Amino acid sequence: RGANRMATRKKPCIQNTPAQRGLPPAYYQAYALLQTLRALQSHEDELCTLLTEMRRNGRVGVRMRRELTELLHVLPAMSLHAEIEALFSTLEEEAA
Repeated sequence: RGANRMATRKKPCIQNTPAQRGLPPAYYQAYALLQTLRALQSHEDELCTLLTEMRRNGRVGVRMRRELTELLHVLPAMSLHAEIEALFSTLEEEAA
């Protein structure tokens, strides 16, 4: 139920720069996570194009394999995991 409430309560997020000093540590962790999510999102069109080509061709050729590999190398997946873990840790520390 809580997850559904969060999904329907969308607020526009126009945070382009970190806020002033003195905010709780969780703010800065969440801000870093937001930036990583935006970086991931910036590759959505490229991945959709590759998926469309794979569906049309019915196979993954040499060029497609190269392009997918290049895309995988630039996705900040490790950063995403690290930032989520850091935010969890910060929230646990603030609760203690």
